[in-house]
Amino acid sequence: MPRSTELLRDIHEINLMYLLLLQRLARDADASALAGVPLSREACLWLAALQPEALVKLAQNSVLLAQLNLAPHLILAALSQGIDTTLSARAATELPDAKPAQAPLGQI
Repeated sequence: MPRSTELLRDIHEINLMYLLLLQRLARDADASALAGVPLSREACLWLAALQPEALVKLAQNSVLLAQLNLAPHLILAALSQGIDTTLSARAATELPDAKPAQAPLGQI
């Protein structure tokens, strides 16, 4: 069983990887890239503009931030084919008038 300091360090690392992924997707001009992420437009703009130091500081939280709203088969596809391909395919299959769930950044 990992010690608490190791677990906390792992949580920080996962948070940073997740935030870097979200930032990359938020900076992408293609809105379909964020199809599985519950972020408002304002939160996406804020995250895209965040400096690396601020992103690292945000990641150093004891709470795991990662939350993707993807079905298990899409997660497996993302791992085998890549996240961009999987999220684009998911967005293409959704109804055009369906609105994605949005949550404030604090509920990521």
